Amino acid sequence: MATLRSALPTPVSTQSLVEQIASRLADDIVTGVYLPGERLKEQDIAARFGTSRAPLREAFRLLERDGLIRMMPWRGVCVSDYTRDEVRELFEIRADLLAMCVQRIVAKGDPAQLEAVRAAIDGLSALTEAGGDERDYKQATAALSAMLSDMTGNRYLHGLVTDFRQRLLWYYCFLGQSTIERRRESNRLWGDMVAAMERQDAWGAAAAAQRVTMATAAFALQLADARAAQHALA
Repeated sequence: MATLRSALPTPVSTQSLVEQIASRLADDIVTGVYLPGERLKEQDIAARFGTSRAPLREAFRLLERDGLIRMMPWRGVCVSDYTRDEVRELFEIRADLLAMCVQRIVAKGDPAQLEAVRAAIDGLSALTEAGGDERDYKQATAALSAMLSDMTGNRYLHGLVTDFRQRLLWYYCFLGQSTIERRRESNRLWGDMVAAMERQDAWGAAAAAQRVTMATAAFALQLADARAAQHALA
């Protein structure tokens, strides 16, 4: 006779083993457990997850697709390590993409969208003044960026914005290490952007969006350099 327990569906993970490994390694990379340029040793990582190398290599392919690692024939796997110029160029492209998003939103002139953007930015300020957790602040800025690209209604633009943020995740992890003054400055720039959007000033909003991204780039690179110097001395 079937019991209530046996009649219930067996819980299953929403992620495959490969996806779980990729997710854990991605978290390690963006939180600085593995630094840019550091080699990932297959044998050690396979032992850590208690798996064979086959699913691990599939996980590596997912991470390489997202720009977090580089798989080099005969040389193994390393965390992506962009030069300073490459990082600056990636941030510049991301800044232009974000500017394109806000211009499209202004052109649509949807009051509900503008209200949602204003609410999200007010939420950043409230989180800052309440001394919110660094992870919460990073997640809130990521959600704001995703919302802006989604509001354009252009899935290709949304995909590009997501892709470039993914490639710069290691540098965005430093957002949470900023001082309250740095967060306030970032919030001010976001505020300038939404104020221009509300005035239907597409070019002003685009310029403000670019300033937000490039200010983040400068700060993240500064802290990344400091961490790299400490790592070299260790």
